[in-house]
Amino acid sequence: MNHFKLTCLGLTVSLGFALPARAEDPLQEQIHRFVADSHFNGVVLTGKGGRAEYVEAFGVMDTEAKKSVQRNSRFFVGSVSKWLTSIVVLRLVDEGKLALDEPILTYLPEYRADTGKQITLRHLISHGSGLPNGLMDAAKKDPSIERETRPQAEAVTKYASGDLVFTPGSRFDYNITNWILVQAILERVSGQPYAQLAQRLVFKPLRMANSGIAAGEAGNVPHLALGYRSLEPKLERRVYTLPNYLVVAGGFYSTADDMLRLNHGVLSGKLLSPSSRKALLTIERPESNYALGGRIRTFEAKGQAPRTVATNDGTCGAYRTVAWRDLESGRTVILLSSLRPDDAKLFAFTESLLGLQSAQKEN
Repeated sequence: MNHFKLTCLGLTVSLGFALPARAEDPLQEQIHRFVADSHFNGVVLTGKGGRAEYVEAFGVMDTEAKKSVQRNSRFFVGSVSKWLTSIVVLRLVDEGKLALDEPILTYLPEYRADTGKQITLRHLISHGSGLPNGLMDAAKKDPSIERETRPQAEAVTKYASGDLVFTPGSRFDYNITNWILVQAILERVSGQPYAQLAQRLVFKPLRMANSGIAAGEAGNVPHLALGYRSLEPKLERRVYTLPNYLVVAGGFYSTADDMLRLNHGVLSGKLLSPSSRKALLTIERPESNYALGGRIRTFEAKGQAPRTVATNDGTCGAYRTVAWRDLESGRTVILLSSLRPDDAKLFAFTESLLGLQSAQKEN
């Protein structure tokens, strides 16, 4: 066990990490250089197929309790929650309980008929619904909304029932409000709270024992790496909160090893039917490389064959997540952080770990 020191407001905390077995020096040096340059606080995992080849934890999990980040520390993964939710949707498609292109009025008959007969689940989970972003508009006026609790049906009526601003399917609009409807449909069709549904359809079959769903830190998640706005020179916490009616979009927490299980179990074709796996990987909104709940990018470099990569990224509060998998080779990089790093450095580091030399970028 190796240790280094972090000083915060005069408090010296010993942070331990276990060196990975048979680590190759160049890779370890590259990772340690990135950690030092970016003040990375979290877990780095690289793997191939379903096997982790390198895992290392860095930094502080809880300054008050003087706990360091561990390999099995849990992190909220932000918008990777949307990818998980899309997988849950496709599992129910495979069970014959949902159809991607059925009007949502089929599942929520009380929803307004004029728009409900035009919008489909595919529109919602590919951010092409045409709905206004009612929740974000309301949150700009009242930031306390991020901590509110209300029945799902009430949230649908209050935030997700506005007039369409464009024809569904005609363009891309990254809209958090879509997911209020997705959660309502999933819970209506299954008769289960979303947390139980995700457990039954994904976590249990993939043996993701350290993953779950919670409304941010209000869920009292055990072994959670706490979020920090800063550690030095000033120690400042950043508590993550989320409305109960939106956990499908940001309530997923996990560990690096469980994230590898998710990527391998889904993208290797073991969890979904061939048609559902194809749907998950088909780009619906080319202007943003967006498929269903996540992005698919093609990387091209001179002298290299094109590489197709599922690139799932997430941000929520202080948490920042990268979960990228090369679909041809099965190589995977998982980065979980509870102190927001510089995005340019983070993505350049991810590309270097996967051996990607140039990439399509989004703003």
